[in-house]
Amino acid sequence: MPELPEVHGYKIYLDSTSLHKKITAMECRDKRLLKKPLGDFEKALLGESFTETVRIGKYLFLKTTGSKTLLMHFGMTGRPNYYKDREDRPKFGHIVLTFENAFHLAFENKRKFGWWQLVDDIEDYRKQHNLSKDARELSLDEFKESLSTRKTDIKKVILDQSVTAGVGNWMADEILYQAQVHPKQKVERMTETQMDKVYKAMQHVIETAIDCDAHYDDFPKEFLMHFRKEGATCYHTGGEIEKIKVGGRSTYFSPKWQKL
Repeated sequence: MPELPEVHGYKIYLDSTSLHKKITAMECRDKRLLKKPLGDFEKALLGESFTETVRIGKYLFLKTTGSKTLLMHFGMTGRPNYYKDREDRPKFGHIVLTFENAFHLAFENKRKFGWWQLVDDIEDYRKQHNLSKDARELSLDEFKESLSTRKTDIKKVILDQSVTAGVGNWMADEILYQAQVHPKQKVERMTETQMDKVYKAMQHVIETAIDCDAHYDDFPKEFLMHFRKEGATCYHTGGEIEKIKVGGRSTYFSPKWQKL
């Protein structure tokens, strides 16, 4: 599932391809991917242009020259695809916008878990849907404040989009591995030092993933991503990686490195 680093890459991609071009046509092969009637999207987008993109966690907002903002959520397999020739339309490009320069923007969505929405105000949407500030923008004090009222496993907390918007399952495992904190560590029993380490690890993982364009093979050799499977060998201890469930999510960690 696209997480913060992947969606950040989509933001950069759209910034470089799809801004400041008038939208002349819209096609949708599956209206279930639209949170409003197709006619509402046509009214809001046709004749308008995208002016700016704003990312909050896994949510990508495209401001327009009109009164509405387009919200894209990429689900499990979604991604944007900007192309010229109609025959280059991707197989799973279920929604396509056409620009005045005759180029097209497809919303690829193989498993159809992604969707589009129209919103009036980005900040209002963030608050109404209980999203924190983007995890990349959180301060240490804001992070600690969010943890102060929690009484559950740290893995569950950092997956909570009201705490760290944009952090998904692989990122949570990586953050806790880098911080040397057990995924079942109870937040109310964490020390200040542990909280600091988790916050610093979160920022380190985010920035590293963005710098690597979310290409996992390019991550540093000490990153869990390279051996994130049951029975693999921990980079630091030589012990085995274990798999457990935390909050219903598959979780990988090193018991010798991340002691409870």
